[in-house]
Amino acid sequence: MISSLSPAQAKILDFYKKFMRKNRCAPSIRGVAEGLHREPSNVHYHLKNLEKAGLLVRTGGYRSVRLVNKESKLVPLVGVVSCGEPISILEETGDCVEIPSNMMRSGYSHYALRAKGDSMINAGIKSGDILVIRKQATVDDGDIAVVATGEAESEAATIKRVYRTKRALLLKPANDELQAYFVKRGEIRGKMIGVIRAM
Repeated sequence: MISSLSPAQAKILDFYKKFMRKNRCAPSIRGVAEGLHREPSNVHYHLKNLEKAGLLVRTGGYRSVRLVNKESKLVPLVGVVSCGEPISILEETGDCVEIPSNMMRSGYSHYALRAKGDSMINAGIKSGDILVIRKQATVDDGDIAVVATGEAESEAATIKRVYRTKRALLLKPANDELQAYFVKRGEIRGKMIGVIRAM
């Protein structure tokens, strides 16, 4: 795929790679234009072609460019999930996160959530981390899962270790200061399969 790039596209892609490696964020289009002595409209034109080639994704913001590794895939970041009391999560941010392809299992859909709170800190989940979730309705006892609670119109979600009992789901935090609790109206929305540490 790289060999099919024009010299201009290759220079712009290389500029993004070097800038993002150094600054951990994307440059603005104007910044790229100034750095490569091009017009912003010219940079914008080449970015469209690089996106068509599958080498980057633009999500509509000021610095909204993500480079795509061929050994990784993009999954939607759909909102925030509480590591404490359940909160609403389905905010549809329009953003995506890049995760290694070998983390994903074929035949399943995946999505990502940003963790909020410290109830899962002993499981290595800190507030601000990105959690990679595989959509599935069942998990094994002890798995960390996203659990939706409440009625449809006021549905909220939390992430906990899940254990099934005859009468309810037992949700267990990974924090020595917090207690496990039961939810009778609980629905599993996916299993956590990875954590991307917040910088």
